[in-house]
Amino acid sequence: MIEFNVFYKLIAALGIGFIIGMQREHSYFDASDRHPAGVRTFSMVGLSGALSVFFCDLLGSVAPFVTGLVVVGILLAASHVAFGLSHKEETAGITTSVALLLVYLLGGLCWYNRLLEACVGMVVLLLLLNSKKQLHDFANKLSTEDIIATVKFAVITLMILPFLPNQSYGPPGLEVLNPHSIWLFVVFISGIGFVSYILIKLIGPGKGIWLTGLFGGLASSTALTLNMVGRSRDNESFADDFTMGIVLSWAVMYARLYGICIFLVPSLAGPLAVPLLVPVAPSLGYALFLKFKSRSHAEKSSNFSNPFRLLPAIKFGLVFTVVMFVANAARVYLGNGALIGCSFLGGAAEMDAVAFSLIDMSMKATIANRELILSLLFASLANTLAKGGLVFFLGAKPMRKLIVPAVVGICAVTAALIGFYF
Repeated sequence: MIEFNVFYKLIAALGIGFIIGMQREHSYFDASDRHPAGVRTFSMVGLSGALSVFFCDLLGSVAPFVTGLVVVGILLAASHVAFGLSHKEETAGITTSVALLLVYLLGGLCWYNRLLEACVGMVVLLLLLNSKKQLHDFANKLSTEDIIATVKFAVITLMILPFLPNQSYGPPGLEVLNPHSIWLFVVFISGIGFVSYILIKLIGPGKGIWLTGLFGGLASSTALTLNMVGRSRDNESFADDFTMGIVLSWAVMYARLYGICIFLVPSLAGPLAVPLLVPVAPSLGYALFLKFKSRSHAEKSSNFSNPFRLLPAIKFGLVFTVVMFVANAARVYLGNGALIGCSFLGGAAEMDAVAFSLIDMSMKATIANRELILSLLFASLANTLAKGGLVFFLGAKPMRKLIVPAVVGICAVTAALIGFYF
């Protein structure tokens, strides 16, 4: 009997090789590349991968698959040696050779009915092959500082987090200090800043100050405010643009907090929608007003350095721990009124630490949604006043007049919301 399932697997392996081979054929137009294989070779290697596994099943041995892989490798090595002998001053790339070996492996996956995995592998391989220029441009933009920051982020994520005890410590009634949870929040907030920086590197700095404000708000609106305030003193003619970037980061900060909260506690999506998303309207509206008002529409380069630093990440963890402990102590010994006061004071220093502390208490069901909302509103009110004060007292003189409407508008909306929930 004819087993159509066998032909289906072989055709899938052949198709994967054919598609990858077509992409490689298309890249022949780049004269600087040299390809040891084209669409026919890729198709045959993909089919060979599936057939070798088929023979493995028939013989009960992995020898056919391993032999096939070795043969393909030897043929590729011979091709590179021949190229080196005939082109002594040139170097052949190995991208196509590595792709050919991967196609052989994907063909083997097809035989085991791992068609989804094989197709995903094919798509990822196509993306890598088609993104040569973008990936090389991105690598060229990276500095030594960026590489070190990446290593640090990997250290705090992979080499510290798994070894921290996932157990709560503290005095009786205040067992809220969980090293694993605390460091997880540090990794989480650091990761947001790191990813936003990678996006800026990929998109390019030429998008101007508004893009810095947009993605900087994802990392830290306070850090972004300080960054632009410092730059504004040497570039007073761009006061409108700097103020616009700062206010835009404030709007993003509210949206970011909402996203973090509902990611950690999905049930809060409804209760937190109004208190955290309504303040976005005045800040975003004023940022758009400044964008259209500004006369300097030319694209500007933004020297946005890597936001990830190990020491600030550790400081954030300490601030988060202190705020969480004090907030819980205030709730236990002084009542929820003191919790709101502590949130106001903490928000002036670090909004994220307050938000994470409150969400942690909400997940443990130690505070009701009303107290959570009011505490967040008071913290955001203090945070807006603090950042507005930084701009007013430390920024360029033209920014003082420009920042007042934003602070007044956001604080007025926040105060109205506080009155509503009280």
